[in-house]
Amino acid sequence: MAYTLTGRRGGTVRFVPMQNGVVEKESESYSSSVTSNPVEGGADINDHVNNAAGKLTISGTIIGGEAAITALKDMRDSRDVIAYTGKVRMGNLVFTSLKFDYSYKNKNGASFSATLTKILTTSPEYVPMNTKKSMTSQDSGKSKKKQLKKTKKAGLKMKSSQTVSSASKEKYKAVNLKKCSLAPLTRQTGGYSGIR
Repeated sequence: MAYTLTGRRGGTVRFVPMQNGVVEKESESYSSSVTSNPVEGGADINDHVNNAAGKLTISGTIIGGEAAITALKDMRDSRDVIAYTGKVRMGNLVFTSLKFDYSYKNKNGASFSATLTKILTTSPEYVPMNTKKSMTSQDSGKSKKKQLKKTKKAGLKMKSSQTVSSASKEKYKAVNLKKCSLAPLTRQTGGYSGIR
């Protein structure tokens, strides 16, 4: 049986007995934590379970050169997302621990142990922009709608649908504004309701 570690960026390390090494031991582990909230009666309420990420621990021996050692180090250093295939099959793994033990008994290799932790990934949310015209194209007069063309022509000028007579303006000033030396404008009465 061949054991492989396949990275998204770093390629594949394949352990084949009598060629470059073997994985001797695989170990899966899963853990959970339970929330504990005290209540007045003296007991705790345990109402949530949080599952921790799964872990895979592998150990074995590398023989016949340092190619596999270098490849494993590169996967770890580049934070590569790995899929493991052996007796256990797991995907979306990253190295959280990688250890090599060198000995005179294995001159061209090393024994190794690695801990890989399962990760969850998501994709970022996005809104497709090609469904409707953007506001900038509408404001620049490229829209065929009449109201938007009027907005473009008006620019920053204010348009009013109602005019105020000059007599009304003078009445407003006479009631609400009085010149004073302390302040440029003060109110003569509490307010102006528009009726005199």
